[in-house]
Amino acid sequence: MTKRAAVALLWYAAIWVGYEIVWSMTGIPRAFGPIIATAVSAFVAVDPAGLFWPKVEKAPRSATSVERVPAGS
Repeated sequence: MTKRAAVALLWYAAIWVGYEIVWSMTGIPRAFGPIIATAVSAFVAVDPAGLFWPKVEKAPRSATSVERVPAGS
């Protein structure tokens, strides 16, 4: 989960800085930058479509696959 939080923070910063550059060149409303950055970073962190984070399927463990510890350990 730490990796997702770090990536979301980086997306937030990149989108906000990019929006500030666009704002300074075009004069569009400045208040939308943090809103758009929050929406994009939340989408990346949650990843509802499975685009950024791979889905890991866990194989079911059978009752016979018990890990055995050597007697000397």
